[in-house]
Amino acid sequence: MDRSDCGAGPGSGEVPELCDACGRLVPVRHLVMLRVPDSSAVSGDARFDGERLLRACCDAHLIALAVGYQHRPFVPEELWSGQITRAVRLLGPLGWEEMYDRLIAMTGLGEEQVMRAVAWQEEHRHPSGPSTG
Repeated sequence: MDRSDCGAGPGSGEVPELCDACGRLVPVRHLVMLRVPDSSAVSGDARFDGERLLRACCDAHLIALAVGYQHRPFVPEELWSGQITRAVRLLGPLGWEEMYDRLIAMTGLGEEQVMRAVAWQEEHRHPSGPSTG
């Protein structure tokens, strides 16, 4: 398959993946992929936090997707907020002090990073923006 051909369909016997641009089903062996920085990307595997894997059916779609991320700012507080949310979900119900200590250990974040992430989360939780009151 020529990867510049956005019209190609899935092959037989493979579990296809979706093109992130057009939604077309594409055999994994024909996907074109690229990791891009994205502070909103927090996965089950912490090694890939801050990176989004773009999947496309052709080079043209991959380039179009990558251009969209090229201008998106990377906000460390957004990443840390996602990492904290993941840790809290994994830890389950705990008392505040135990939760805080285990969260620090699990995320590897320092106290200042946690405070900045909480402030970022509070600022972005409200649709009207930060309160002025």
